[in-house]
Amino acid sequence: MKSYNDILEWYRGTGLRPYLNVLDDEMQADFENDIMERLRKSYPVQKNGEIIFRFPRFFFVAYFI
Repeated sequence: MKSYNDILEWYRGTGLRPYLNVLDDEMQADFENDIMERLRKSYPVQKNGEIIFRFPRFFFVAYFI
């Protein structure tokens, strides 16, 4: 991804929604600041200025016999 803000924006549209919906504006800002701090610690910026953001997925196919 291009920036930590891009990662946070991606999360806002997916997994963070239920959490952000129950927080007031001030608490949302504090929560997002905590997340941003953890992102910076967990995902270093590469030489090209971008961030490799791994988000593993588990896919499976179910079918009835």
